[in-house]
Amino acid sequence: MVKKIIEARGIIQQLPTAQLNQSSIKQIYLGMLGNHIRVTWRALMFHNDTRPKARFTMWMQCHGRLMTTDRLAKWGIQVNTMCCLCNGTNETHTHLFGECSFAKAVWGRLIQWLQIQVNTNHDYAQKMAWITAKAKGKSCAAILLKMVNAEYVYGLWRERNSRIFEGTSRTTEQVAREMACVCNIRAQGGMRARLQQLRF
Repeated sequence: MVKKIIEARGIIQQLPTAQLNQSSIKQIYLGMLGNHIRVTWRALMFHNDTRPKARFTMWMQCHGRLMTTDRLAKWGIQVNTMCCLCNGTNETHTHLFGECSFAKAVWGRLIQWLQIQVNTNHDYAQKMAWITAKAKGKSCAAILLKMVNAEYVYGLWRERNSRIFEGTSRTTEQVAREMACVCNIRAQGGMRARLQQLRF
C-alpha cells in the first residue's frame, strides 16, 4: 500500500501546477488513470439495476476471466473440459456465452419475453456487439436490456456451477423464468410497469 502511495505522489508531482488550480482532484485522477482505451462494453456496467453479484459476474465475463474449464486445463488442473450445459463440445468462454445450444435457447427465450426481434443465432462477438449497441443511453429499453443481459450471464454461470458441483440441473425454461422473475423484482419505476405488461 505504501508503494502505491509513493507511486501516486510521483504522478501528482509531475502534473503541471497550472492544471491544479481548478478541479485539482479531477486532474489528479486523470493523471493517475493514464491513457487507456475505453472498452466497448462499458455501457453495460453503468445505470444497471441488476444485483451486484450479477453485475460483477458480467464484468468478469466481459474481461474473459471466468474460470471456464479450458482456462483451468491450461493451468494443468485435471478437469472434464466438456460443456456441461450442452455436452456438445469443449467449454470455452465464447462457447459458453455464445455458441452453446443451451445458452442460445435461454437467450432466445428471454428475447422472446422482451418481444425484441433479433437473430438469436449470432456468434459471441456479434451478440456482444449487438447488446452493447442497444444498451447505450438511459432509455427504458437500454436499461432493461442491460439488466437482462447481466442476469442471463449470472444465471447461466450459476446453472453451469450447479451441474458441476451439485449434480443438479434445470431446463432452459426454468433458468429463463428465474432470470425474468429477478428482473421483475429489481425493476423500478416505468421499467417495472413495462415488465408487468410482458407475459413470460
